[in-house]
Amino acid sequence: MKETARDVIYGRNPVLEALEAGADIEKVLILQSLKGPYEKQIRHWAKEMNVPLARVPQEKLTAIVGNKAHQGAVAFISPISYFDIEEWLAEHTGPVKLAILDGITDVRNIGAIARSAKVFGIDALIVSAKQAGRINADTVKTSAGAILQLDVIRVSSTIGALEILQNAEISIAATHLQANDYLDATKLADRQAVILGSEDKGVDRNLLPLCDSKIKIRQVGDFDSLNVSVAAGVVFYHWSVS
Repeated sequence: MKETARDVIYGRNPVLEALEAGADIEKVLILQSLKGPYEKQIRHWAKEMNVPLARVPQEKLTAIVGNKAHQGAVAFISPISYFDIEEWLAEHTGPVKLAILDGITDVRNIGAIARSAKVFGIDALIVSAKQAGRINADTVKTSAGAILQLDVIRVSSTIGALEILQNAEISIAATHLQANDYLDATKLADRQAVILGSEDKGVDRNLLPLCDSKIKIRQVGDFDSLNVSVAAGVVFYHWSVS
């Protein structure tokens, strides 16, 4: 998808000012050769505001803004406002249903998951700043607008997020093809998070030991697995009726 002028901020001062002001920024791109005080400021504020930062060649920036003076810095405006995990949890002390998207980079899959999440009463999605697809107009379209009505929490580290969730007495289950427990035979907790992994790698193996349980969808055929957005719909439906 090609971004429009409404989706992009470019130029050193506009990008830095947007970060400092706490604008809803999806991602920042800087010229790979950029160095010096400005580069340090951008890195600082991107980290402070939990915004993904990538170094790219000149050609990438030019392809985005054309012949405009980007000065080595481009930022994508987010169509949604992200929540801070600790602030969100402080306001949600009762039963919660959270879906953690681990390494899911396809924006249409994210949109489809958001649509199912809204239909089946998931309270929020948790995405990693470093390991998730960029939420853009394609995501909004695929979700039929559902992602605009969902709380989306962005975290700098999924491992760190799991610790925060467990400290808030939220049980964590991972969907895993090698799990011993089936989803339809599992009673999920009142305060529960479920991790959905990418189609090619599944849930990150570093996350699995940190989970309270591992579950899988019962399959009739011997085909490898479901598309992650379809699997999410199955999980969310079971969650809503169990």
